[in-house]
Amino acid sequence: MKIQKALFLLLNFALVSFVASAGGAKKISVKLDAKTGQYSVSSSETGWTFSGNVSQPLQNVKYSDGHDAEGAFHSVSFSWKSNNEYEAMIRWYATSPAVIFSLSIPQGANGQSPVAFPDFSKIPSSLFHFSYHDVNFSTPEFTLNQTSTPWLLFDHKNNACVISPASDFMVAKMTGDGNSKIASELNQEVKDLPKNFTHSTIMVFDKGIEKTWDDWGVALRKIYHRTRPANDADAVLKYYGYWTDNGADYYYDYDTSKGYEGTLLALKKHYEQKGIPLGYMQLDSWWYEKSIIDPDGNATADHKNKRLPSGPWNRYGGLMEYRADPYLFPNGLASFQKKLGVPLVTHNRWVDPSSPYHKMYKISGFAAIDPGYWKDIMNYIHQAGVVCYEQDWLNYIYLKSPQMHSDISVGNAFMDDMAGAAKSDGIDLQYCMAMPRHFLQGVKYNNLTTIRTSDDRFEMRKWKSFLFTSQLAFEMGIWPWCDVFKSPETGNMILADLSAGPVGTGDVIGKENKENILKTCRRDGILIKPDVPLLPLDQDYSEMAQKEGKPILAYTFTKHGNITTGYLFSFAEEETTTMDFGFSPSEMGFKGKVVVFNPSNGTVSKIDSDKKFSSSLPNEKYTYYIIAPVTSSGIAFLGDSSKITSTGKQRIASINSGDLDLKVKVLFAKGERQVVLQGYSENNISSDKGKVLWNPVNHLFSVSVSAPKTTRSVEVTFEEENQK
Repeated sequence: MKIQKALFLLLNFALVSFVASAGGAKKISVKLDAKTGQYSVSSSETGWTFSGNVSQPLQNVKYSDGHDAEGAFHSVSFSWKSNNEYEAMIRWYATSPAVIFSLSIPQGANGQSPVAFPDFSKIPSSLFHFSYHDVNFSTPEFTLNQTSTPWLLFDHKNNACVISPASDFMVAKMTGDGNSKIASELNQEVKDLPKNFTHSTIMVFDKGIEKTWDDWGVALRKIYHRTRPANDADAVLKYYGYWTDNGADYYYDYDTSKGYEGTLLALKKHYEQKGIPLGYMQLDSWWYEKSIIDPDGNATADHKNKRLPSGPWNRYGGLMEYRADPYLFPNGLASFQKKLGVPLVTHNRWVDPSSPYHKMYKISGFAAIDPGYWKDIMNYIHQAGVVCYEQDWLNYIYLKSPQMHSDISVGNAFMDDMAGAAKSDGIDLQYCMAMPRHFLQGVKYNNLTTIRTSDDRFEMRKWKSFLFTSQLAFEMGIWPWCDVFKSPETGNMILADLSAGPVGTGDVIGKENKENILKTCRRDGILIKPDVPLLPLDQDYSEMAQKEGKPILAYTFTKHGNITTGYLFSFAEEETTTMDFGFSPSEMGFKGKVVVFNPSNGTVSKIDSDKKFSSSLPNEKYTYYIIAPVTSSGIAFLGDSSKITSTGKQRIASINSGDLDLKVKVLFAKGERQVVLQGYSENNISSDKGKVLWNPVNHLFSVSVSAPKTTRSVEVTFEEENQK
């Protein structure tokens, strides 16, 4: 009764103010002026206020409490009339720094675009801007792109806000300059909407840029009941693989004495003989029949590789029929997969305007929006041992399908039907050439496990985009994939492994680098990866926004109970003007003493976590470090000396420290004989398994642990000599 009375009094004064705690001290305040139509949202965490105005008196103002997938919330709803009748709601939460804005149109829309909501005109000054560009692979930019993308606003103290569409991702749009206007709306082409249509926007505030990204991602995943898959959820994530896409040696190419099928079977046999494990193989667009028409309508896509016979497979146009070309696979795709003996990943393009599919199914532009089409192709590849379907050319499919821009149902039909049919056949999805809207849409599909976050053929000049766009993928519950590269390329191998996503190369037979490959996986092909993707540090955003020219730093980790091992990667990009860099381990959550170890040159430093570690990039212009806490036993454990992710959970199952000793459980694959473990201790070390070699100068130690005869794991106990 007291709340109702207070609300009544506030309404009588036209100004309505609601304040609720979000996440303890993180308070969100919402204010309305029913007379003028002004609304504002404030965060005490950042000290920021964003205000807008519908420029009409507000009616039916109502305050209520509720509960949804995000948690308990407070809300205020209201309505107004302008070019249509609108109903709006603002929700903010008790345990989350998120705000959800909803705009409903009771009568729908017929020939007129709805208004934007929220539409802020008063915005905190001097904020930096960041978003993703509306192009293939969603490249990161320190500007605000007017599209369906999250906008990140932050200051020099790393206070941050992320605002983005929360629904209708395929037709949604952020607009404004970030200084005098920030608005969420639909594409201007959207003119017709059904009755009671509702569009939503999400806004989160917090201290720390990556923390704010995570708040935003968690909130959206809760809304869509999105479960992020484990980083070994399917064959593509679990095993080292071989890729034949653009940049690989067998991309539209093969040994003419063997044929395409024979070449790939010979490669698999060669890898087996060399002791290189393959968990799957990807077949790119060369394997099915295509037209000679490129995506822009030009007849220039015939005979891609002129050294090889012409034919429907050796073209670069749109899809004609999603079946294996009989010239390449005389006995069909299923027969090839059975002989190969590992699962397949298969690629697809857009549906060509001349494809017979147009007479069989409903196609809008380049996009199949008929469940029958998706059922047909998923059933076919399921029978051929395909575990992952890769939908490529997503940007062109969107751009060349006008109804996707204007009709709220078309984009959903394309994406929903694809995911649904794949799920029915137990097939996971991978997106390629995705625009930001596709990343956002991907939050809806639990079988979308991987997405390309880098342009074709991974290389150093693409590292920056890969890392920043990996943040977007991870928040949507999708693991990033860097794309194919060659196995001798150590820098690419390190980034691919630390991405916690797929790792795959595309060398011609005999050019593979076994040593580099086995830095990422066990002898059975199981990848040894960190818990989360390698992502930019907060300081990268500030330094790049201010064009300071410093090396980029990215970080990931493995966590075993209360013991975290960190992996930090630093590199120079085109705009880097100094090779010097530094970081404090405390910024990554470390406390007390830590050891910073460089695996490439063997140097090691023991520092307080709140002290700055400084160094310079070597001639290669990249380096990486393992950061390990000095545990209560006095030992800092650095893991398997032969692996990039040295304490990845497929090698190191557990790490437990007592006051006197450190216990480590080591996992072995079939055929592995020994693992060399390493660490740091200021005193000599003993082990109950193997002989310890300890260096009294740099305090590093190593021990060779033999595989057990009857099991696949062994526990090793380390103890400092002075503790005995």
